[in-house]
Amino acid sequence: MPVEGAVSVEANDATAAPTGPDAPAIPPDAWRRGIGVPCADVGHPRVETPMIDDGEWAGVPIGGLGTGSIGPTFRGDFARWHLEVGSHVFRPSAVAGFTIHVGAADGKPAQTTLLSALRPADLPSSIDALAPGQGTYHALFPRAWQSFATDDLGAAVVGEQLSPVIAGDVETSALPLGAYDWWIENTAAEARTVGLLLTWEEPVARDGTAVPGGRHEPILTDRAGGVVLHAGPTAPTGLRGTFAIAARREPGLAIATRAGLDDTALAAARGAFAATGSLEPAGSAPGGPAVAISITATLAPGERRSIRFAVAWDLPVVEFGAGRRWWKRYTRTWGRTGDRAWDLAIHALDHADAWRAAIEAWQGPVLDDPDRPGWYKAALFNELYFLADGGTFWEAGEVGGPTPPSDDVGRFALVECIDYPFYDTIDVDFYASFAILELYPELEARGIRDLLGLVPGGDPSLVTIEATGQPAVRKVPWAVPHDVGGPADDPFHRSNWYRYQDVNVWKDLAPKLVLQVWRDVVRLGDDALIAEALPTLRRVMSLLDETDADGDGLPDHAGIPDQTYDTWPMTGPSAYGGSLYLGALAALEAMDRRHGDLVDADDLAARRTRATVSFERRLWRGSHYAYDDGGATSSGSVMADQLAGQWYADATGLGDLVAPDRVRAALRTIHELNVVAFGDGLMGAVNGMRLDGLVDDSSEQSAEVWVGTTYALAAFMIGRGLLAEGWETARGAAAVTYERGLWFRTPEAYDRHGNFRASLYLRPLAIWAIEDALRRRQADSA
Repeated sequence: MPVEGAVSVEANDATAAPTGPDAPAIPPDAWRRGIGVPCADVGHPRVETPMIDDGEWAGVPIGGLGTGSIGPTFRGDFARWHLEVGSHVFRPSAVAGFTIHVGAADGKPAQTTLLSALRPADLPSSIDALAPGQGTYHALFPRAWQSFATDDLGAAVVGEQLSPVIAGDVETSALPLGAYDWWIENTAAEARTVGLLLTWEEPVARDGTAVPGGRHEPILTDRAGGVVLHAGPTAPTGLRGTFAIAARREPGLAIATRAGLDDTALAAARGAFAATGSLEPAGSAPGGPAVAISITATLAPGERRSIRFAVAWDLPVVEFGAGRRWWKRYTRTWGRTGDRAWDLAIHALDHADAWRAAIEAWQGPVLDDPDRPGWYKAALFNELYFLADGGTFWEAGEVGGPTPPSDDVGRFALVECIDYPFYDTIDVDFYASFAILELYPELEARGIRDLLGLVPGGDPSLVTIEATGQPAVRKVPWAVPHDVGGPADDPFHRSNWYRYQDVNVWKDLAPKLVLQVWRDVVRLGDDALIAEALPTLRRVMSLLDETDADGDGLPDHAGIPDQTYDTWPMTGPSAYGGSLYLGALAALEAMDRRHGDLVDADDLAARRTRATVSFERRLWRGSHYAYDDGGATSSGSVMADQLAGQWYADATGLGDLVAPDRVRAALRTIHELNVVAFGDGLMGAVNGMRLDGLVDDSSEQSAEVWVGTTYALAAFMIGRGLLAEGWETARGAAAVTYERGLWFRTPEAYDRHGNFRASLYLRPLAIWAIEDALRRRQADSA
């Protein structure tokens, strides 16, 4: 991918042989960009509805799953604050960040540089900020790097940020912390002083004002030095506890700390560091919200040195809008006191090397595969940013409630997006859950059972449907919910916080739930799930069967947006809804046969045969399946997601729902029209295209590319052997995301101009379905 203004670390030309540790190699396929180089054609929200738009200033977050997260940017500053689970704050900090001092040598003066291209207004003139493109930012979640040549800072420098989000390791992946390693090489011919400064502020501080009741605790031990920030009682519930910054003590390193710094004291501390590379003398100033650590060393000519910092927080409680409170998952190991931030920081200082090795072992098979494109490797791992940054909730019991049993992995959920704040959105999770299934299968196993448990219940309270202004029951008994609730309400106890449309009548929720259950049975080898799920799945499919208005064996849409495309109406039977229905019938039949219910299985087989005849007769158009057969505006359109049910059937071994030659023809038509004819094949798959090559612009969503749908379609194509078409389709979505300023805030949708809707969205995790397709192809060829 293009890198504007980027530089790489140059070879040392000093006469002395370098000594000390080498910086670990930065994976060559990591996404990279010149530090702070703005995006010339970055998109903006494409709808009038208020949408979050933080600009292109995002990067790899720090934090674990369900811990809250902090978002550094590729400029080098810290700007995105998700420490209160389910909330979003974008506020570039004038305090938080790293500064490096490189002493005079070879006739050149000392140089002190804030390692950010965003210069605070009160930064002393003795400290430079980075110019855009001065250094390179590299990203491969859960790690990120900044690399600098000697000419940038006066020394060769590589910094690595690491969060221990590691596939298969649920304990470590829940830790609320990040580690920072800096490797510095003195490329001069004489010794010089090198210092690193980390400054921070209270998480809830604003405009240099401390929160009443908070306090700072400097600590210096034989292992580390740093400061613990204790939150005051007036802090929000989700921000009560402790926060810590720490640095590892080693021979030859001098550590100094400062605490309680207001704006004036912070400026003075930074000025002192610029003069000497140290905060000495250590001490505190009363009343301010900022704290700092400096580490200082003298490096001989050619000497290399590594310096490690950690940032950690112990904010043990999540509180949602209705007042219910939960313990975070990491508290099962680290306790519920809220005073363990220092211990967590020390844990990071001690274990970062092991975590790096575990991440490399997990990612290595993908990164080392020459058949996977480099852009794909970068996008595959970087889309996992959402696991930390997606309002992630992971509990260890309700506050005041019983302690969960030791074998309970805990309730886990991701928010659809901050603009549409609903947990475990079922129609979207259908696509995104491939990532959870691949990386943390025990969380998927728990999650699918949590969803099933919500289906029988009802909520008779009335809500106003936003699209129509009409009243509707919030949750009809046995209707599959749209979501398990929102952070502003009482999630996991009251479902269907969504109310743009009446989700009780949606046609895709029931079959998607059936197919996801079957997929999990197959992938997890979880036959017990069949017996648990079948009674519920039969009921939800019976409700769906009641919508067959004309008796042809297929559900009928009501001429409204009654499915995940909630501004794009469908009328009568549709390819999208019909293929999901065929897939669900096949999945139920497979579960019945596996469970020994052969009579029910035979009945389902007969129903599917009848429905398939209707599906082919009413929807096949010679080159594709029609959007719907209702004679409405979009009926003649080619839909990218038209065979979603067949995609899941392929992924779960159900076989062909329709003739394979028709599947292949439909995929080729989608590629020709929705991919190649839209944006020159460089933007992914637009949702709706007409046969004349024009975009279906009859609705907001028909004219959009959905990133997650595009990745699912690419996986479908690759699984069917259309490799070139699949890679081209996926490449377009990755290109718009990672070349047009949408990185680490991947949206649900964008248009031909790159303008987006709903950033930080769940569905793009569907890129992990491509891994599933590749693995199936490899197994078939073995």
